[in-house]
Amino acid sequence: MSSSSKGQQLPCDPPDAHTRNGATPDGVAGASLPREERRLSETPNPAHAMPRRYAAATLLLVPLLATIAVGFASRSASVVSAAVANTPWWASKRSPLNVYVAKAAWGWTTALFLAALVLCAPARPPSATAGAALRYVLATLYWIALVRWFFGPSLFDRVFVHTGGSCHSLQPDVGSDVAPTPLPFASMQSCRSAGGSWAGGHDVSGHCFLLIHSALLLAEEALVPLWSAGQRVRHGRWPTVRGSARWAVLAATLALVGLWLFMLYVTASYFHHVNELLSGIVAGTGFWAALYYYYGVLR
Repeated sequence: MSSSSKGQQLPCDPPDAHTRNGATPDGVAGASLPREERRLSETPNPAHAMPRRYAAATLLLVPLLATIAVGFASRSASVVSAAVANTPWWASKRSPLNVYVAKAAWGWTTALFLAALVLCAPARPPSATAGAALRYVLATLYWIALVRWFFGPSLFDRVFVHTGGSCHSLQPDVGSDVAPTPLPFASMQSCRSAGGSWAGGHDVSGHCFLLIHSALLLAEEALVPLWSAGQRVRHGRWPTVRGSARWAVLAATLALVGLWLFMLYVTASYFHHVNELLSGIVAGTGFWAALYYYYGVLR
């Protein structure tokens, strides 16, 4: 391989991959430069590292938050108090969009992440592939702790209970004028599985959390590397089959994020109070902000 080919950044490589092994961005071997010049050429520039690493996710965050704001602003006082049965079919909790697109968001995220990981692996050093896998595992544990299980009820369920929420029967006993009977369930899933109503506390918007968390992870781990690889394919630097697969996964990711934007609009328009939407936004952006901004060295 010629020295000029070594100096070119490969698809799916980290932004600073072109400075590895003593190669400078213009393909000149670092060893041929004076030591001081080589040190300066290999030193990353923080002013340029942030946009290259985080521009896609940061730009995606703008429409995510704007969609929620527009959805919440479009609702009326009557919508806030309206029963779920009065919402349009596409806003129903049983609609295919909610069941198969929103609630299954982490399953779709996993599938697209793995596809991007496999397609980019040949062009990455093993450490970069392992780093991406580690970040996915951490993101999954974060999702599990907040909405599925955290040494018992999830963190969202614990917040709900500690703010006065509980599980109640949907209707009081026949012939009784008392309030619905409390049921001994400490999680939303077990409560609703038993036919109860999960109400009374601060109900963090699970949709806001999950869809934002999933979209930001895919922006970092799928959209950026796949787009970079796709640009190489356009110039004939990769086999047609592999290039086509990358473009297909990229298109599927963009289409899925588009559906999630619509579901965020629906959530903000018909469900939750503003404080519950805001807490869902904070939870959804928390992992991305902590890992990719403050602990970006793991990349």
